[in-house]
Amino acid sequence: MKKRKKTIIAAIVGSSILIGGIWLINEERCPNAPAFDDRFTRKFLNKDKKVDGGFYEFKSKTGQYTIWFPEEYQLLHENEQQYVKEGKLYERYRAVSNSNELEYMTVEFSNKIKKMNLFTLKDCFKSNLIQINLIK
Repeated sequence: MKKRKKTIIAAIVGSSILIGGIWLINEERCPNAPAFDDRFTRKFLNKDKKVDGGFYEFKSKTGQYTIWFPEEYQLLHENEQQYVKEGKLYERYRAVSNSNELEYMTVEFSNKIKKMNLFTLKDCFKSNLIQINLIK
C-alpha cells in the first residue's frame, strides 16, 4: 500500500513539473510586446509572424480574415459586449492602446448583412396613395 502511494505521489509531482516546464517554455517564446501580455489578445496573434514594424498578424476567430494588429494594443474582454462573435458571420471587438488609454480602435466584421430596404418619403406617400386609389 505504501509503495502504491509513493508511485501516485511521484506521478503527480512528475506531471506537475512537466506541465510547468512546458508552460514556461511557451511563455518565453512570446515576444516582449504589450499585446502578448494579455492572454485573451494573445489567442488571436501569430507570435511567429511579425509582419511589419510594430505589427503582428491577427487571425480572426471567425476564420474569415487576418489583419495587421499593433503590438501596443490589447483587446477589451471584461464583459460580453466588448468582444462579440456569432459563428463565422459576425465579429466585433474593441482594442485599447497601452501607451494612451484615449487611443482605441473598434473593428466590426459582418460576412452577410441583409440589405436594408431604403425608401424615400415620396415612395412612402405614393404607396399609401395607391392603396386608397388616388393614384393609378
